[in-house]
Amino acid sequence: MIPELTEAPDRFAKRNREVLHKKVFQARNGSYSNLIIFRELEKKAMLIIGEKINTVRKNIALAVEKKDVEIIQKEAINQVKAGVDVLDVNVGSPLKEAENMRWAIKVIQEVVNIPLCIDSPSPETIKAGFQVCKDKRRTWANSITLQKKRMEGVLPLVKKYNCPLIALCMDDKGIPPSAEKRVEVARRLIKVVSDFGILLDNLYLDCLVEPISVGQGKAQQTLATIRMMKNTFPQIKTIVCLSAVSFGLPGRRLINRTFLPLLIEAGVDAIFLDPLDEAIMATLKAANALLNKDESCLKYISAHREGKLKI
Repeated sequence: MIPELTEAPDRFAKRNREVLHKKVFQARNGSYSNLIIFRELEKKAMLIIGEKINTVRKNIALAVEKKDVEIIQKEAINQVKAGVDVLDVNVGSPLKEAENMRWAIKVIQEVVNIPLCIDSPSPETIKAGFQVCKDKRRTWANSITLQKKRMEGVLPLVKKYNCPLIALCMDDKGIPPSAEKRVEVARRLIKVVSDFGILLDNLYLDCLVEPISVGQGKAQQTLATIRMMKNTFPQIKTIVCLSAVSFGLPGRRLINRTFLPLLIEAGVDAIFLDPLDEAIMATLKAANALLNKDESCLKYISAHREGKLKI
């Protein structure tokens, strides 16, 4: 608990108690503007967050540095066409990160109308991004940890706009070494977020994918964390970054698309991935059909008819 962040119970207190007591929720008509975020719990498809606008990629870093509007807008348009639900925006470069974030969001919003995920460890950068977002209630804040500074900077913003929030299941010591310890961190995060008066329906817990190249059992640990989260907090949503699993290995796309169905089966609710990888997207559609997340396989059949399945 962080006393400075605690606020008196508010209009979401009853709803949060329902979530924590495992009552199934339904988005009430007229209650939220961002209904794309709230989906039926049963047979729901996983939310897809496009990860391509990230300055870890050299061409994006150069585009941000040179303020190349065309490249950034093309990346946004291509990901939306590929079927993402949300676009992640990560502009790096701490010296000018807030300025770059405002610029990137402005140019992206000129060509697409889709929720954006403002991705930064800096609360100042997240605030800067929200300043220029057209629809703040559909904008994601990515992310917080148990670090006091990050929570103090981001939680008031999330409460103000009633928007989605990603919380990494890690504390000041770094990534917890086991699923049990990650769930314990999650428990603390949930309490802080709920006590602050934020709707828990908006919370996504990042179960943390680590590269399998750095140690045995990393992938299994993530899967165990997701399952344990679902058993412990059934109504709290989970999220992961798919491509982290293959970092440092050859044939990364093979690793990624093999790991994807395992994550879906474990019950993850949202995932960062490369939507321009046709094999990944085909695997996603097939996995959803197999795991009863695509009623009557309609989306799979539609994708096949449109020539979108890379077999």
